[in-house]
Amino acid sequence: MVRQEMDHFALAGNLLTAVGGRPSVTHTDFLPVYPADELPGGIPQTLPIDLKPLVKDQIAVFMQIEQPDFPPVARLAEPPPTIGAFYDTIIETFRETNPAIDPNARAVKVRLARPIRTVADAIETIDRIKSEGEGVPDSPDSPTGVNTSHAHYYLFKELYVGKRLIKVGDEWSYSGAPITLPEVHHFEPSTAEPELSLEFRRILTQLMTDLESCWTSSAVPNVSAMLDLKSVGKDLIGRGVRPEFVWA
Repeated sequence: MVRQEMDHFALAGNLLTAVGGRPSVTHTDFLPVYPADELPGGIPQTLPIDLKPLVKDQIAVFMQIEQPDFPPVARLAEPPPTIGAFYDTIIETFRETNPAIDPNARAVKVRLARPIRTVADAIETIDRIKSEGEGVPDSPDSPTGVNTSHAHYYLFKELYVGKRLIKVGDEWSYSGAPITLPEVHHFEPSTAEPELSLEFRRILTQLMTDLESCWTSSAVPNVSAMLDLKSVGKDLIGRGVRPEFVWA
């Protein structure tokens, strides 16, 4: 899922450059402030989004983000805007405006993704992002992703229920092999020693700057910085300190 989300980030940037825009991820308003009660684009969330250990309550937050709008898990009441509806709006905008596509725009290479040279390519790209997150109307019968894994919603629900999603006869059921959540560390913001997160913030700032340059100078993604950020973040969490996603 982490790899797919990074692919989605790259694809979204490619969509923007294809229509003459440029990703801007290094300004002060880009990084969200936690806890948050909505997703980018003004998509409301009932459960607040925060940086917390991976326990069942946190998995419920992830499921909420990827909530499908179609059976078998569609909301019964009139649904508020969702991330899926957000993507549908973008697709409709492409269809209605039929924007000019720059086939030579700078783009990050993403596995199994065709270059965006037409509006149809752009719509296919958005459909991929959407289907790998909340799935498609035929989910979970139609697994998505490079390795034909289930969409993110169903993977999160497997963790929440503690069982693999399997097909029993003609029905899907969370009755497969048991899943045990990993041991987690409890962590909190370091108000006494904020300098503990300085290295994390420094690497994060450099990483975001390098990512933006992928679409301005055709630089390759700084994978080394990603791994460094992961390492320093894990060290902080192991010490009970919450990594702070703020600029250095």
